[in-house]
Amino acid sequence: MKIKMINLLKHRTFIFCLCFTTLFCGTVFSQSAENIPSEIEGEIFQQLLEKGEYRTQYFKESGRDFILYPNTELGSLLKETWTEKKEPVFVAESLFLIEKPAGSDFEGFDTELISQIMRSVSSMEGIEYYSNSEKKMKTLYFQSYTVDNLKDKNRIADKVEGSADNLSIYVFQEDSSFGDNYYQIDYRQRENEVSMVIRLVEPLKYGLITAVKANNLVFNIDVLDKGNYLIMYIGAKVRFPAISFLENKLNKSFGSRITALHDWFESNYISAKEAELK
Repeated sequence: MKIKMINLLKHRTFIFCLCFTTLFCGTVFSQSAENIPSEIEGEIFQQLLEKGEYRTQYFKESGRDFILYPNTELGSLLKETWTEKKEPVFVAESLFLIEKPAGSDFEGFDTELISQIMRSVSSMEGIEYYSNSEKKMKTLYFQSYTVDNLKDKNRIADKVEGSADNLSIYVFQEDSSFGDNYYQIDYRQRENEVSMVIRLVEPLKYGLITAVKANNLVFNIDVLDKGNYLIMYIGAKVRFPAISFLENKLNKSFGSRITALHDWFESNYISAKEAELK
């Protein structure tokens, strides 16, 4: 009798645990399905949850286009940022999931902070990237700042006040590989999203060689605030000459620069949020 009672208790315990586990897993699965953002494809978002990033990169593959940008008003505008008739030879896109620090207001948006960071181009000065040729981290930009125009090129303060919507600025950067370069950056801003389009406006040199012509390099960045996390998108298109040693260098270099841009934004965002929460 005692043995039968023990077996009965074990059986009931097993049934309870099975039901609880089924209920628990079903709830988690349901919540996960409900929380997949409409702006990102479901399978890609699952990879973001697992790995924190999702990347594609193509070299000399005709017809490649931007496809990973968020399904939003600002995201859709990034598809048309390549204006040259000839196709780019380098096309890369990356999505990153950035978790907000514990204690953040998950009901509100950090759009103002995100906008200020994306306009603080002087904070890019000194950021590092991984040099594939030298197999080590190196400084990417020795100098980085906003200039008044492309004629006078006088340094001015970063334009971080107010909204970034429809703002257009010019930027000077002293690149560790390509020397002095000038870019135009166009911004757009909405309630929970900020985008920036970085376009080369003067030729990029590698020694005496013109590595990239004006308008033949475009980097798109979009940051979408989803409440308790951010989705960061970076897309790049570049066209450069078919010179073997230069092609290999640039193909690897621009891929590393996507990582550097993500690291720049995330480190500044997390630092600002942690300071805010103290």
